[in-house]
Amino acid sequence: MAYTLLTDISMLVTVAAGSRGRKSGEEMRDIGVITDGAMLFNEKILWTGRTDEAQNYLENTSITAEIRSANGKTVMPGFVDSHTHIVFAGSRANEFARRLRGTTYQEIAAEGGGILRTMRATRAATEDELYETGRHIAIAAMQYGTTTIEIKSGYGLTVESELNLLRAANRLRKDLSQRVVVTFMGAHDFPPEFSQNRDEYVQIVCDEMLPAAAGLAEFCDVFTDTGYFTVEQSKKILKTAANLGFRLKVHADELSPFGAAEMAAALGSISADHLLFCSEAGMDAMKNAGTIATLLPGTAYSLRLPYAPARAMLDRGLSVAIATDCNPGSCYMENMQLALSLSCVNMRLTVEESVTAATLNGAAALGISDITGSLEMGKYADFLILDCAEYSELVYHFGGNRVSEVWIAGKRTV
Repeated sequence: MAYTLLTDISMLVTVAAGSRGRKSGEEMRDIGVITDGAMLFNEKILWTGRTDEAQNYLENTSITAEIRSANGKTVMPGFVDSHTHIVFAGSRANEFARRLRGTTYQEIAAEGGGILRTMRATRAATEDELYETGRHIAIAAMQYGTTTIEIKSGYGLTVESELNLLRAANRLRKDLSQRVVVTFMGAHDFPPEFSQNRDEYVQIVCDEMLPAAAGLAEFCDVFTDTGYFTVEQSKKILKTAANLGFRLKVHADELSPFGAAEMAAALGSISADHLLFCSEAGMDAMKNAGTIATLLPGTAYSLRLPYAPARAMLDRGLSVAIATDCNPGSCYMENMQLALSLSCVNMRLTVEESVTAATLNGAAALGISDITGSLEMGKYADFLILDCAEYSELVYHFGGNRVSEVWIAGKRTV
């Protein structure tokens, strides 16, 4: 693969972290900006520095490269969306309208709506239909700058329908330009046929779903919260998953202070996600365990719930990531730029903290920060060229799309 030297970068935002692979607390404000920057890459990044140093570097290494000018634009790592549910069927627009009229998310779920409404549509859908829905959303997300995307199952809630979702997600991994990470989430809710015997469904997840999903997903996730899976049920599923080689994630404390963050930390989960009602004990447990706090501001916005206590987490020194939670019910949004804006305005993150959370720490929440998430030598050339001279315009000029080019593994995709 030929080398490319990108020069005349107004701000080269590297988010460099060296061998640490993540940033925590105050470190998240250091995003490694190089003014008048340059970057040499093929599939991977060979060098970053200033434009006035680039020619000397080429001469000393005898590398021949195509030189392209960024024309004074900003370059930054591609967004890593570490929490989505983009493979599904059906629409819940009517439920969204009902919530705006005052019906709560929990009331709709109790009526058989919410996740269970999507479940019925998903069970009736073909693998091709599920694939096309995910493909449409993923491509839209890429246009907004998402170069890596996680995809969860969880809307089938039977062995075969969960496998259908995982197969669709793996087809997307093969066909999309983006990097795709797949998560099994058969424990997203209890299907109606097990509403009176929830422990039996937990046993099916452990004995049948997880063994069948091994090899189709890297992670296992569980919705641990009021009305969903108890801490004990979640532990049983997650311990079974760990024994089968899955890495762990948890939908934690989204609806109540449930002790899910503490459980996630105790089990060594790579991330605990949502965390709107996370306790101080939960924050401390996550910090001590190295569990990443993945925050989903679009969901709080869409559900009109309090935002996660991001500042308290950062003040404690946690590693915080940001993701969209793109899903058909509580947050139908694939735009990571909007997630940054919501994080800064409503969770009081600085622009720099939000950039770190959406890139390096998102990659760390997927266990891949050694290959992507920052612009450092040896990592894949997954980057964005923004149509602006300053990275702060991502949040300042909100509601549009500041991405003019998307590059993944050294190839332009948008």
